[in-house]
Amino acid sequence: MIKYFFIFSVFFSLLSCDQLTDNEIASTDLISEKSNIVVSIKNVNKFKGSIKNNVYLNNITQSDSFIKNLFNTINKIDSNSDILIALYMVDNLMYYDIIGKDIIIEDFENTFIYKDFEIISNNSDYQTSLNKNHFSKKFKKISLTNNNFSVMLDKNSTTSLLTKIFDKKFEGLNSSSIFNIDATNNLLKINGVVDNFNLGITKDSFEIQEIINSERGVFFNEDDLLNEYDLINTNQEKNFEIFNFIDPDQTFNNFQIFQLNKDGMTTTVNGLISQFKNESDENKTETKYKIRFPNNLVFGPVIVKNHINNKNEVIVQDSENVMHLINNDGQIEWSKKIDNKVIQKIEQIDSYKNGRLQYVFTTKNSLYLLDRQGRDVGKFPLKFRDEVTKPISVFDYDNNYNYRLLLTQNEDLIMFDSKGKRVKGFEYKKRGGISTNPKHFRISNKDIITFKADNKLIILNRRGKIRIKTEKGFKYSNHEIIQNENDLVTTTSNNEIVKIDMKGNIRLENKSIYNLRLTGNKQSLFTLQKNILSNSKKNVELKFGVFDEFKLFNYENKVFINIFDSQNNSIYAFDNNLNLIKGFPKSSIFNGDFDISNNDIEFSFISENNQLEYHLIK
Repeated sequence: MIKYFFIFSVFFSLLSCDQLTDNEIASTDLISEKSNIVVSIKNVNKFKGSIKNNVYLNNITQSDSFIKNLFNTINKIDSNSDILIALYMVDNLMYYDIIGKDIIIEDFENTFIYKDFEIISNNSDYQTSLNKNHFSKKFKKISLTNNNFSVMLDKNSTTSLLTKIFDKKFEGLNSSSIFNIDATNNLLKINGVVDNFNLGITKDSFEIQEIINSERGVFFNEDDLLNEYDLINTNQEKNFEIFNFIDPDQTFNNFQIFQLNKDGMTTTVNGLISQFKNESDENKTETKYKIRFPNNLVFGPVIVKNHINNKNEVIVQDSENVMHLINNDGQIEWSKKIDNKVIQKIEQIDSYKNGRLQYVFTTKNSLYLLDRQGRDVGKFPLKFRDEVTKPISVFDYDNNYNYRLLLTQNEDLIMFDSKGKRVKGFEYKKRGGISTNPKHFRISNKDIITFKADNKLIILNRRGKIRIKTEKGFKYSNHEIIQNENDLVTTTSNNEIVKIDMKGNIRLENKSIYNLRLTGNKQSLFTLQKNILSNSKKNVELKFGVFDEFKLFNYENKVFINIFDSQNNSIYAFDNNLNLIKGFPKSSIFNGDFDISNNDIEFSFISENNQLEYHLIK
């Protein structure tokens, strides 16, 4: 039994239990009195993501047949409800009961219903009954919602765990316990409370600073360790492993430290399990997390900003039209089913003007605005009879949070404000099918909205009227429009670079015999002709392929070029001087997304096995 405690003590999230009246039934009331370990999952998708993200935890799911069976069952559950798992042993056989709402699996043999709750069990003799006296009841009022995983243990499991961790005998200990775990890509943080701990203990002699100085090659921070403690155990000097299923010879692939501290009536246990850093990998790509999804991903990744902690997060969408927000630690914060596939991109706006960001995007028939919790904002989504044909264009003319949301429907443009109201005064006369996403630029103190329609370049003012006429007897390509210095720059269908100033003067340059692609910013232009990437000073030859995307990422004074080759499923990233960034090219089924944070490049992509990856380059 203790083997399975060791496994599950790093797995499950504490259910935040509200106070219930005597007449109300809670999921904890259905826990069998035989249960030695009670675990809970608050967010199933977040749970699955954390397991897949952490190599240490992922290996545990394959440790033996019982664990494999349980996790295979959990992976089949598609529910947003809280679930409890009770673990117990009968006649030397392990059993589990999964308790929750809306969790029934159609092909599962042993399923039961009690009032509003459903139970899945591998015990064919399971019988539903109410149990008001289980040890887990004492933790009912505890609310620890910020932890990834937790587990409640009876006195026997608690004694066995502490004995193993600290290599000391705790015979006669009559204490239950609860442990909460935060799981990130490279680190497990374990924090627990032991009930009625009354055994005498002698303070260990290790110094925290000594441990910190000797273990520089791990991922934890100094703040993760307690400076005051009574007991400590670490593999600084000796090899120890609390998980029986791991080969002792491999223990030092991970650094482990556990501390126990008794302060009055409260006894706490905290632990860290961290991967060692590979010094040879310094300045190379660092993997923050990898997540596999049960359904194929069809959109994303899109990197977005968490306004609470200013860290990057990722949004993806799967083949069932379910959107997922993944936080910086690789955990799924929420999943939301929408009406169709997102069109190309997601923008963030501060519609309330209070520093909180929302996500705005379009689907085939809708305009969505979601808050960070995945909830619809105000009167959104807006529904349309006519098809939406381009991603949403977001303008903030005066940088005062008075956003304009420009919707494209084939030949037509409709402008809304951030409350979902139609903007009066914007009237656009149709000029053919719109082929590029409308963009806003301010050049020479003039606001312009520009796009291409029916092979023509359209330049409008704020009210949708023509600001600059561009008819010159040649056709424009469907490639993007950029601003370079005080000009609008794009290409023609004859592979010429065309520049238009604010007086309407047009200049043609650099005709190419190949399909000419263009990207850049106010300072620099970059071209892609056949497989040759160029700026004004340098040419770089790429592997022959089909280059579907060619774009520039610009953050303050940092610039890099992104190219996606769909023929070879490769993502390229170059700096401003056309030097290939370390770690690239990357293999991916879609193009990735990029951000620069604290002078580090953060990027995310979907690998060929439908795995979302997030990486960091120092």
